Amino acid sequence: MVKILITNDDGIYSKGIKAAVEALQDLGEIYVVAPMFQRSASGRAMTLHRPLRAKRINIEGARIAYALDGMPVDCVVFAMARFGTFDLAISGINLGENMSTEITISGTASAAIEAATHDIPSIAISLEVNREKHKFGEGEEIDFSIAKFFLRKVAKAVLTQGMPKSVDMLNVNIPFGASKDTPIKLTRLAKRMYMASVEERIDPKGNPYYWIVGTQCPKDILEPGTDMYAVKVEKKVSVTPINLDMTAKVELETIRKHLKL
Repeated sequence: MVKILITNDDGIYSKGIKAAVEALQDLGEIYVVAPMFQRSASGRAMTLHRPLRAKRINIEGARIAYALDGMPVDCVVFAMARFGTFDLAISGINLGENMSTEITISGTASAAIEAATHDIPSIAISLEVNREKHKFGEGEEIDFSIAKFFLRKVAKAVLTQGMPKSVDMLNVNIPFGASKDTPIKLTRLAKRMYMASVEERIDPKGNPYYWIVGTQCPKDILEPGTDMYAVKVEKKVSVTPINLDMTAKVELETIRKHLKL
């Protein structure tokens, strides 16, 4: 029996994780391990300095489900320790797109990356939303039906064909307003999705505090062929193949000569 792990960074009670289970439940045994709380932008953080607590919960369509009071990467590690390896790992369906090299910040993408480091074919899937607050779990009215359609399509392809050579993970982004007829575009990562800044504010006692905020890069600087361009300009489903080896593709001797090492 095919074993499928589903996790996310929006939390175990996100409707996106329920949608992922519904999309895949007849493709194998579904195991869900996800954070108890919202863990967006947690990247590949792990919980090493305190014990983890796990709570068994019920999710219809899943063989077993646990809520973990840790990070998305913790959830993957916990799942493997508890249930062994998996034939496929899914992280999502995330509320809000996860694109560009900033996927290293994303808890959604990082959970899939963690699974991939254990040789589990992995898919991170995210749904673009039209309101900023939805990106942090407040998406009661979000329709996941199209994201479910594309998740199932990509997951079935991976289970049937396996991952392409030299590909460890697929990062999938569904544009807002997509339909089942929306084309799929194979893409590369854009350089950035947000331009970060820090706002200084004053608390009631007169002390300053700081809030990191981000402004999305304008469409007119997006490069064709990137995930950002596909989703934001072409309104296509972006599928980006990810390889875990981030070593620069250059001759190492060239680096030695350049740096005089």
